[in-house]
Amino acid sequence: MDRMNMNTITTNIRKEKVLYFFLLTGLVIVYATYIPCLMDYYIVRPEQSYFSFFYDNYLKAPLVFEGIVIGMAVAAFYCLTLQAGVSTLIVSALLFILTHASYIKYINRKELLRLDDLRLTEAAGMALDYFRFAINRWLVLLAGVLIFFAGAGFALDWFRRKVRKKSEAGRGAAGKNRPRQRQWIVVCARLLCCACLCAAIFLYTDHFLGERYVIDVIEPLVPETDRYVLYRFLQNDSLSTISVERVEESYDYLLSKEPPKEVADGEDYPNVIVIMNESWWNTDNIQTDRITFSQDPMVPYKELADRCVTGYQTSAVFGGGTVTPEIEFLTGLNAKYYRADSAYAQMQGRKVPSLVDYFNGLDYETVAIHPYYGTFYGRDAAYATMGFDQVIFEEDMQYRDIYTRYISDESLAKQIIAKMEEESSEPKFIWALSIGNHRRTLNYSVESVTDYDYPISVTLNDVELSKEDYDILVNYINGIYLANQAFSQLVDYFTGVEQPTVLLMFGDHCPNFSEEVLEALELGEADGDGEKAERLYSTPVIAWSNFADEGLSFSGESIYYLSQTLIDYAGLPDSDMTRILRYERSYFKTISPKFVRDASGEKLHECTMEQLQTLNHCKAVQYDILHGEGIGRDVWQPIVDEP
Repeated sequence: MDRMNMNTITTNIRKEKVLYFFLLTGLVIVYATYIPCLMDYYIVRPEQSYFSFFYDNYLKAPLVFEGIVIGMAVAAFYCLTLQAGVSTLIVSALLFILTHASYIKYINRKELLRLDDLRLTEAAGMALDYFRFAINRWLVLLAGVLIFFAGAGFALDWFRRKVRKKSEAGRGAAGKNRPRQRQWIVVCARLLCCACLCAAIFLYTDHFLGERYVIDVIEPLVPETDRYVLYRFLQNDSLSTISVERVEESYDYLLSKEPPKEVADGEDYPNVIVIMNESWWNTDNIQTDRITFSQDPMVPYKELADRCVTGYQTSAVFGGGTVTPEIEFLTGLNAKYYRADSAYAQMQGRKVPSLVDYFNGLDYETVAIHPYYGTFYGRDAAYATMGFDQVIFEEDMQYRDIYTRYISDESLAKQIIAKMEEESSEPKFIWALSIGNHRRTLNYSVESVTDYDYPISVTLNDVELSKEDYDILVNYINGIYLANQAFSQLVDYFTGVEQPTVLLMFGDHCPNFSEEVLEALELGEADGDGEKAERLYSTPVIAWSNFADEGLSFSGESIYYLSQTLIDYAGLPDSDMTRILRYERSYFKTISPKFVRDASGEKLHECTMEQLQTLNHCKAVQYDILHGEGIGRDVWQPIVDEP
């Protein structure tokens, strides 16, 4: 072969190599541009075509962020494998699972999958119970496009191998064996490049989520913003870094605005019993004749209206996430700005001030009762860190009657009464967390009762549900009715008790209805700012006492205000946290991921300067409690005159 032909072959090979890298770069760019929007399209499922959706959304900052992260991830895998097809296939498989899992969580909980969800082994097991694939055009589109890009990557690999064979043939046998030293240099360069890309992904994500797109103080998460699969998955839970000086300034500002209220001498503090009831929801929110009941599940609740204060509150979660309202009530912290389950994990290593500190400071006997395993969400460790004097879990229960699968609300009520009948020179604070109406997917020593004698029958009118969905609906509706009955029994019992006593029960979230059941209830496709969403995120609350006659109402407040409301209702002294919460309530009735309302209940999308200043100071206090220097470690200590 003469030199001219050799030069021609070499030139053609170089051109083909340049073409390969040009096509590879183009593939990564196009992949990283279109896939984030496709993932979002899969979640939103609008009527418009994908390309119209892409044109309307592709320049939005979260999608650009997702595209950059995805592009760098493909490049990092390519540095390791030198295979475009394998790299694209790995990333596509991960994104497919993430997108579908996010959609499953979205239709069940109205929120997307988060990284912290993977750390909750029990919750992950529950998720697997309904992680299913239903063939539809959305699934076919998502899988088809991802497979197309993976196929394009494998086509590029075939082209690369073809170019390599030409190159080796042109160089001859001598060119096949590169010096070992050069091979090691290439391997090290690839590994270094991969490490640099991984570091770049971490740093860019941390910067984008932690600074540029820190959780907004006012924006409610409506469907137009509560999406972006990878963005929500990676979104950090911590608040933006706040200096010690800023925290001190915020405490001084908030406490100067709300002086401690005056209360009577505390020689006769009341017993305080609080029940957070699993999946307790007002069935009056079902406003359709397509599903009817043999009797109104809320009758016992309504019959108490002349003896109790009844109303509703706004939960931060729907369909699950019991730990979120639990921590909101016990700490007074707004879960809009942190992930509650990660906060509970944090409580196992950090003392977070809570309502338990408050009642301990007043020399109450503090008791927690949860008729399920203490390891669930790490409550055994969290309750111990909070400082409860006694904790009663499933194995400690005296009463263990079963409602279809778990210990019933009636047994929980009997356990509360048994604890209150124990002799004590101190008043009692009892925190009770029910389990009876939980979805029957948790691991438990008792199998589900298949022939339970339900007091209420459910009739379907011109609607079809699967047997599984129908059984779940019947179980939930009867569980709500039995929860109302159990509270009525408590009121009847304590009406005959002379000791001053306060009873409070509130629901954690709407039951975990399937998408089909929600459609039958005419609650499907609830938007974040609409009337359907109001009903989904509204949970009932009821309070009774044998000494307080007025001064209490419930009309949609956020759950994290509820502990402050309870303390005022019981006539107990203030703490710094109750003062902060009371001042915040003078500007806002509701601040949740879905709704923001001012003190009069009007929905907000923009803040006045005073409202924004209040939120920023409250956010600084919350940062200090969860992540800071602990300036407010005594924020829940009661403010009482020294004897």
